[in-house]
Amino acid sequence: MTFTGQATRPGLGAALRAERERRRISLDAVARGTLVRHDFLELIDHDRLEDLPSGAYAKGFIRSYAIYLGLDPKPFLRAYEQRCGRPEPELSRVVRRGVRVPPRAHKRAWQISIFAAAATLLLLAMLGAFRSSSTPTLPASPASARVIGSAAPSVVGTIVRVDAITHDAWIQVEADGKQIFGDTLRRGDFRTFRGDQEIVITTPRAGDIRITANGLILGTPSASPYRGVFTRGTTTMPPNEPLLKPAPPPSAQPAKVDGTASTHAPEIPQNAYTGQ
Repeated sequence: MTFTGQATRPGLGAALRAERERRRISLDAVARGTLVRHDFLELIDHDRLEDLPSGAYAKGFIRSYAIYLGLDPKPFLRAYEQRCGRPEPELSRVVRRGVRVPPRAHKRAWQISIFAAAATLLLLAMLGAFRSSSTPTLPASPASARVIGSAAPSVVGTIVRVDAITHDAWIQVEADGKQIFGDTLRRGDFRTFRGDQEIVITTPRAGDIRITANGLILGTPSASPYRGVFTRGTTTMPPNEPLLKPAPPPSAQPAKVDGTASTHAPEIPQNAYTGQ
């Protein structure tokens, strides 16, 4: 039998077998080349297509068989579909057929949805009320003490930053009992100081500066002149301490707004940090 490219209904498998035998190819060689089981190839050879695994599996076996022999698989696949029918998913019939939901079921579904939504809102409201009543109320911190770092005691000592915010400001700084700074900060400038235990800030005009200690912006001291002692645990503006010696009057400050020369304090030790 010579295959002409047209696979007829009763001869699909016979046509493939005839072509294989014409080329003197054994069924074992086809099985090794296509990785199709030998018994499935025998079913195809004997036209027992209904005994093959249905659907895409059978079409895959036939396609591989034809391609291995160098034939166009499309006529053989069409012949298989005509004979065994085009496979379709089991749920396709259900999807094509509309499901009619009784109006009463629609109404009941809406009622259940509304009830569930209301119950969820009520539960959330109860949880919110419980949390708000069970959370202790903390005393409000001063408006000036805005956190910009950790409020816990610093493990690196006491760190104090002084900003000149409105005018040039003269300040004197002591760290652990030693004076480390005594000069004028230009408006917009700042200096940062560190001490192992405490930092003492003294200024004749407190309104010109803003103080940040241990990561907390404490704000501007309320009294002038001002002398404050800052430690590692400082979280609010320290009270104004009595001056050990009078602060220099504004006219005697080392620097003036008119730009005259200033008398600088001794060289700043390493524990005084400066920055712009």
